[in-house]
This record gives sequence, C-alpha cells and structure tokens, in this order.
Amino acid sequence: MARTIDQIKTDLKQAFMQETTLQENYGFTPGADFDSTFSKVSIESIILYIIAASIWTLEKLFDTHTAEVTDYIATMKPHSLRWYVEKSKAFLYGVPLIDGTDQHNTTGMTDEQINQAKIITFAACTEANATLYLKVAKAGPAPLTADEKEAFIAYLHEIKDAGVRIDVISEQGDYLNLNMVIYYDPLLINANGESKADGTKPVEDAIKAYIENIPFNGEFRKNELEDAIQAVEGVVMVELGTIEHSETGAAGTFEEVIPYCKPVSGYFKFDHADLTGVTYQPYAN
Repeated sequence: MARTIDQIKTDLKQAFMQETTLQENYGFTPGADFDSTFSKVSIESIILYIIAASIWTLEKLFDTHTAEVTDYIATMKPHSLRWYVEKSKAFLYGVPLIDGTDQHNTTGMTDEQINQAKIITFAACTEANATLYLKVAKAGPAPLTADEKEAFIAYLHEIKDAGVRIDVISEQGDYLNLNMVIYYDPLLINANGESKADGTKPVEDAIKAYIENIPFNGEFRKNELEDAIQAVEGVVMVELGTIEHSETGAAGTFEEVIPYCKPVSGYFKFDHADLTGVTYQPYAN
C-alpha cells in the first residue's frame, strides 16, 4: 500500500540529515532536525517534496498493478475447495450480487443487516467423481430451509467455475445408536447413571459434550468417545458394544461404525443419539 507524500518526505528528510557529506557541506551537526535547519520554502525542502511526490506516484502505480494482477488471477484461476467453503460462509441471503462479480451488493446495508444475512455458519467441501460435495449448515448446527437452500444454489451457479458440478448437502444431523456397558463406582454413581452428589447424569453429559464438539464434517471415533466417558468421575471401566450410524435414522439404514465414521450432513446431533443401549453395572473388585 502506497505511503503518503508526507511519510515519504519524512523518510527522505531523515536520510538527508544523516548523510555525512551533507553535514560537512551544510555545516549542521549530526542529529539535527531538517525542519529546524531548512525552511519549508527552501530549495532543499522543495526538491525533497518533488522526489517524494514522484516516489508516491510510483507506489500508487505499483498498487494499481497489484490489484489488476490479483483481479486477473481471481478471474482466470480455477478455485480451490477452500475457496468454495469461504464463499459459502460469505453468502448473504436475500442480497443480490453485483453484476458480473461474485460479490454481494451491500450498498445501504448496516453491519448488523449484513451479519443477519450471513446465514451459513458451517461449511465443508469435498470432491469425488468429478463432483464437489458442499455441506453447509446454519448455527446450531441446523439445516437451511427450502427457500434458503434454493437461494444458495442459485448463488453458487453464479460464482462457481464453469463446468464444475456441485451437490449441496444441508440436512438434519446424522444419527447414532450407542450400545455400551458402564462399570461404575457405587460410591459415586447409581444404577441409573446418576451422580450421587448432585443427581446429574455425568456419562450422558460426557457423551453429549463429545458429540457436540466434533468439528463440522469431522469424524466420530469410537476410541475418543470411550476416552471421554472414561474420564468421568465414578466411571471405572467402559465396555463398548455395537455403535451404529445412519444419515436419516430410518430403520434398516444403520451401519456399524468400525472404528470411525464421518457424518453425511456434516454433523451429529445429541438428540439423534439413541442411548437406550447404554447400561450400568456396579464395579466389584
């Protein structure tokens, strides 16, 4: 970014006053201030202004050239998966695009209005069989409504690279069936999995925390779930049984997790996790 003329002239003044040959010829001492030594209308000050203005013009030309090259690259270069993720998060619902660009026309909008129009919080993009699979979700996470998804797909058709096929996925969180035996310390937990100290269900809380903290489009891993439960006070040992995963939760769609899986929607929901298979047994030495 180009400096101002005053900034450039200040640098030139300092260099001028530090030059030993000029110190000898003009007779000023090292460390002297330019403005205290020369008046604003002196030939020296005018010459430095002319040089500063010339340098400023050159720097502005460099800025213009850089912007032109950046725009050219953005126009000509095929975009990465990360670009599609960032553009998804930049989507503004109900806001038109500037003709011929991938930028929304936010003229007259406040920052608050712009933030409210940014409905996509989570996005992930993968590629398979010559198709980009773009998973998106709102805060929560939660899926886009039918109208929101329709607008988002229209937006993608305007900004995507020519010839690129995109499949947008925005669904309810995936489902889990959890089966395991929790061996607990009877001093701390009862047969219902409740803490004897405060009545909470620490194992269920640990399962919920693990599921909800899996990164968007991240993996559910059996060993990580086991570690999370094992860390609960009062849990002596965990015996994992069959863990199953489904995109829709419909009967006959569940598949066993061995040893990890990735959600089709991009995320799991705790209220989509069936915990009826979680049983408790007192641990006896």
